Amino acid sequence: MGAALSKGKQMKLPLSLALMLLAAPAMADPALTIELEPHEKAGGVETVNVTLVFEGVSAQAGAPLLEMPLVSSNVDSVATVLERVEARDDQGPLALSQRDGDLTVRAARDAEIGGMARIWSADRAVSGALTVRYAVPAEASLPPRGPAPPFAFSNDGSATSAAGHIFLMLPPGDTAYETTVRWDLSDLPEGAKGVSSIGSGKVKSPTPMTASQLRMTFFMAGDIGVWPYPTPATGFFSAWQGDPPFDPHTLMEWTRTLYEHYTEFFEQETPPPYGVFLRYNPINAGGGVGLYHSFVTTFGKDGGPGSDIIGLKMTLAHEMFHTFSPFIEEPAGLESSWFGEGLATLYMRKLPFRFGLMTADEFLDDLNYYVGRYYTNIYASAPNSEVPKRFWEDTRIRTLPYDRGMLYFADLDDRIRKHSDGKRSLDDLMLAMRKKDIGGETLTNDDWRALLREELGEEAVADFDAFLMGAEPLPASDAFGPCFRRTTKPLRRYELGFDPAVLMETRRIVRGLKPGSAAAKAGLQNGDEIVIPVPQDNIQGEQLLELKLRIRRDGKEFDLSYLPRGETVSAYQWEKVPGFDPGTCRF
Repeated sequence: MGAALSKGKQMKLPLSLALMLLAAPAMADPALTIELEPHEKAGGVETVNVTLVFEGVSAQAGAPLLEMPLVSSNVDSVATVLERVEARDDQGPLALSQRDGDLTVRAARDAEIGGMARIWSADRAVSGALTVRYAVPAEASLPPRGPAPPFAFSNDGSATSAAGHIFLMLPPGDTAYETTVRWDLSDLPEGAKGVSSIGSGKVKSPTPMTASQLRMTFFMAGDIGVWPYPTPATGFFSAWQGDPPFDPHTLMEWTRTLYEHYTEFFEQETPPPYGVFLRYNPINAGGGVGLYHSFVTTFGKDGGPGSDIIGLKMTLAHEMFHTFSPFIEEPAGLESSWFGEGLATLYMRKLPFRFGLMTADEFLDDLNYYVGRYYTNIYASAPNSEVPKRFWEDTRIRTLPYDRGMLYFADLDDRIRKHSDGKRSLDDLMLAMRKKDIGGETLTNDDWRALLREELGEEAVADFDAFLMGAEPLPASDAFGPCFRRTTKPLRRYELGFDPAVLMETRRIVRGLKPGSAAAKAGLQNGDEIVIPVPQDNIQGEQLLELKLRIRRDGKEFDLSYLPRGETVSAYQWEKVPGFDPGTCRF
């Protein structure tokens, strides 16, 4: 072996070899075919047969061949309930063994992947095309853990849907595949449709998809609504499962208009396919999550959470913004959620308001919901490092990246606009981060510090570091434009009344009941079992919304409700200025 080249030297190739390398075709990405075959029973989807065909797989005997997370963002995958798992490669059938192991947690846009996973290995070396087949119950038997993104398998409304990381067995690593999705709907009633984040029916992804992107892809099939249908090769489409308590077409037309404004704002000339999925959520309706070229939001029963079309518009505006916006990836996962979620929570109303798609009253109502939730939060000054530790455990921690992040960016936007006499704004910094992001750079807090330093100097960097340590941001009275001003209002803190960790457990047994709390006064007792998972994020922001529990005690079930509020504090809010002119409101 020759000596290593010294710095500055270049190795020269023989001319014949150089010409051969130039003439050689670029290595094509391997192909992946995903075929999904839902099966009906008693008017609903009971099982989904999955066939995956990977090209170019290579693994030694006993080495990790396929993997699936056990729990992802507080949602159980179907790894423990799969049926009829079989695999083969170019040499024939493979005998698979399984074990559970811990995978590195990595950022996946506004979610994260990794953690404990089920890992499959083969009894011999694997090479060539790998075909994997298995069956998935359309509604996993595992009990829901509580508040979580809408990733899990659902078979509501004679249809089924799920996110990829909940049911796809994928090889380790992040290989990019030329991906084709196919649906076999022959066992479903006439008119059934199959849609994924990359389009309807048999469809090939416009660009190769990595394993991370496959995990963050959504799938829906059965008796579903799709608009427009067939889905376009580029741009917006939507699909919904079940029977929403509103006209989904009207909501989707508004969303498509906003999406078109987003593509112009982010200067995206040829947008990729982009899907909006809606489905029923009995636990935490109204929430949503951004996925690969798509997002999912949920609706509830008429009159309940997730049935308010204005609230759903804001959820859609938030999640759709994530598709375009940059994300800080180091530190990975929830520790950096303040950036992506804070930006989205600000821009989800700022841009629709700017584009004339929401009124000043709607803007103000939505703003005060988040502002009130933050300034009544007893953990408002908790360090950002606490967020990943207790994100799923306590709603007051879980909402900090959204609420505190939004107020930080609102304050920063106001300071930039005033410092530059209106010539620059937060838009410029956010778009600069996006340019780095789409250029393939891994964004860090230091990238953000560099932009702050260039824009406003070291004071802005110091303020940012203080924000990460828990400093409470307070935008100026006119930070949201000339139509609104800051005021205060007596509001009550959210107080669950017992240990909030109970609500993330699969068996929710009350402990840590706080004497004198509204929960105790309502008759809740330590040792009571809460039968149905409980949403809190929306209730935390609604001062007059009661918490409703289904309790099991001594073998008997009954309902119990109370207003989960504690002490009254003077909280900031915003109001209209007297005699405001709607024509001057947008900022």
